[in-house]
Amino acid sequence: MSFANKRPGGRILPARRLTQQADPEKQFEKIEQAISEIYNHNSSQLSFEELYRTAYGLVLSKNGPMLYGGVKQVLEMHLQECMHRDILKRIQLTGSRPSVAQCDALLSSVRILWSEHVTAMLMIKDVLMYVDKVYVKTAQVPTIYEMGMCVFRDQVLLAADRRLNSEVINAIMFLISQERKFATEINRGTLHGVVNMMIELQDPNRLRPLYDVYLEPRLFAETSEHYREVAQFRISNMGAPEYGRAAKADLEAEAMRTKEYLAASSSAGLNSIVLEKLVSAYAQDILYIRGSGLVQMLDQRDITSLGIIYKLYETLPEALKILKKGVYDHILSFGKSIQASVGTIAAGPATGSIASSTNEDDNSASKAAPPDASSVAGKTIIALRWVQEILSLYDIFDEILKEAFADNQKIRYDIKDAFVRIINANSRAPELLSLFIDDNMKNGLRRKTEHEVDHTLERTALMFRFLKDKDAFEHYYKLHLAKRLLFGRSISDDAEQSLVSKLKVECGSQFTLKLEGMFKDMQLSGDINRELRESGMFSSLGFDMNVSVLTPTFWPTMGPSVASSEGSGNSQSKDHAASGGIIIPSTANVSKGIEAFSAYYLKYHSGRRLAWQYAMGNADLKVHFGSRTHEFNVSTYQMLILLLFTEEDDDDTSSRGLTTAQIQEKTHIPKESLARHLQSLACGKYKVLTKQPMSREINPEDVFRFNKGFRAPQYRIRLPVASARSSVETEKEKEASQAAIGRERQYLIEAAVVRIMKTRRQMLHEQLVGEAVDQLSSRFMASPKMIKNGIEKLIDREYLQRSPDDPRLYIYLA
Repeated sequence: MSFANKRPGGRILPARRLTQQADPEKQFEKIEQAISEIYNHNSSQLSFEELYRTAYGLVLSKNGPMLYGGVKQVLEMHLQECMHRDILKRIQLTGSRPSVAQCDALLSSVRILWSEHVTAMLMIKDVLMYVDKVYVKTAQVPTIYEMGMCVFRDQVLLAADRRLNSEVINAIMFLISQERKFATEINRGTLHGVVNMMIELQDPNRLRPLYDVYLEPRLFAETSEHYREVAQFRISNMGAPEYGRAAKADLEAEAMRTKEYLAASSSAGLNSIVLEKLVSAYAQDILYIRGSGLVQMLDQRDITSLGIIYKLYETLPEALKILKKGVYDHILSFGKSIQASVGTIAAGPATGSIASSTNEDDNSASKAAPPDASSVAGKTIIALRWVQEILSLYDIFDEILKEAFADNQKIRYDIKDAFVRIINANSRAPELLSLFIDDNMKNGLRRKTEHEVDHTLERTALMFRFLKDKDAFEHYYKLHLAKRLLFGRSISDDAEQSLVSKLKVECGSQFTLKLEGMFKDMQLSGDINRELRESGMFSSLGFDMNVSVLTPTFWPTMGPSVASSEGSGNSQSKDHAASGGIIIPSTANVSKGIEAFSAYYLKYHSGRRLAWQYAMGNADLKVHFGSRTHEFNVSTYQMLILLLFTEEDDDDTSSRGLTTAQIQEKTHIPKESLARHLQSLACGKYKVLTKQPMSREINPEDVFRFNKGFRAPQYRIRLPVASARSSVETEKEKEASQAAIGRERQYLIEAAVVRIMKTRRQMLHEQLVGEAVDQLSSRFMASPKMIKNGIEKLIDREYLQRSPDDPRLYIYLA
């Protein structure tokens, strides 16, 4: 036995295999032939395992450079042959005037060549996997696949001075242009394949995709020029809605091109170009196209078109500013037209009414004639219409804001500012809003659903929010609320309370403190009247009696005639004094009722003082006209007047009647109030009294008689007094209200200054004025002059003093 292969340790080594070295060139020929078969679609006949071993052997035998370079050369030769055989002929056929078919054929041939090359390279990469694993890493050269891509780029697209690359880009842009301009159907699949080829291939110098270097700049330039021309044509031949729809369609078309065959990275650029050329460059012109611009879309409430325009303008800050200004200006224009309808309210009685000016054509006088702006009732109707139109206008723009403008907050602020300006341009806005609420609380909400009632209250609270002079609104609202509560005219206590709650949210509890106190007084008065009925105190009077006890600090002063009572008395003179000068006819037990209630109330509330407001009372009277009987709902003054004619009948002086002066002497009703109440009884729809002479003017010598021949189909009749109705104030009443509001503002200003100075102790004039204006802004807009006058009064009353060293510095005096 031979021990030649045995080591000292006893381990036997395997015998050496002496194999003959294969010829590298012959081995490469196998690889070269396999590549040709792959390109000829005969890969199924190849043994990939054998080819892998061949490449493996070449790399192990240090022939990697020869293998790598040889493969590259084979690829170059194959692609050059394909170029001359298939592609260059297509380029020559295309020429200078290409057609869609020719461009599509050129791109299809390039796409097929690219697709075959990619498929082949994937197989070749698998065969030469060991080359990538060993040789590529050590030699630091591109992988087989990457090298194949570079060969395609250099031998196909960038060969012959980049001729094919230019032709490919020209063909792509020609097809896109045909699709844009003429909606020509093109082979998007071919475009998608060619574009992906350019995305995958890198430029050798810039290390960026060929798409980014060559195609995208050209795409952006031609897109810009195309939409520049399109915009010029459309702005001259289309209305704004049509223009917006066309621009939207263009954006969608470009997005679809990006999705189907262009690079995703081009999406933002194309979108920006379209918006720049179609929208940004003509943002103003689009909205003001004559006869079909923003104004018409807003007037017609074209939500769809407005939504399209907003979407186009949304991402362009300057364009959005133009849109906001257009909406703002249009709201102001609407507001001016609405304001024009109430312009006559501020004026005195006109020389001729609206109705008389339209009598020239009898046929033009429709059933719904416009209200007479010279009359109080007509002005009130116009005033209510003004508020309703403002609220309706806000509803319209609120709908547009939400549905068309996606509730854009910047546009919302502009809409709000426009309505603030419109509303506060009307000096009577606080009064008119209060009148509108009063009308709704008495009648307007009667036929509305719960949702509609809530919507109306929300909108009135919103209009209140827009008011700058909220204290003026409070003045009028308290007057109207007082009348509704005292006369029982409100149709819904829940609606009243709900509105006060909304006002509380807007301005805080201090603003609604007195309003809530009014409701509380009515509730307590109801409890007192219930106790009196249960006690039977009024049973001997022959009639029922309800008394409302009001806290003076909560309720407004509503009548000049105030009666005082601090205790009981038996003398007739004291009865007259207790009624504040008003004389109650002896035929009624009204005085006894007043005395009974006063005694009962003061018994449990000692130290309090009762002041009777006869001007705000009302009564239900049964009046007999021979065999006919009617029940009248009248004011307290009307009741006193009618009771005089009961005495007249007893005295058998019905033939003579009573003059105005005699009625005033017997009742002591103030002259102005007496005239209005006599008008309601003798000159209104229901003439319970007759008057001589027959005219609406009330003179001291006019004679009034009981109308025994009165007839009416209703049993229960309400005799309204003109002054008792909620109506627009006359100029004289407005002056009185402004004076009262001015006095209240002076108190608020002084209180604000004292609060500020009590905290700061010392403060400069400018700082004090600024902070006082800020504190008062929730109630009204105080001018610096008003603040200065308040400061001067506080200095006079020694609340403040000026610093001896600096007259601009105020010092608080404890």
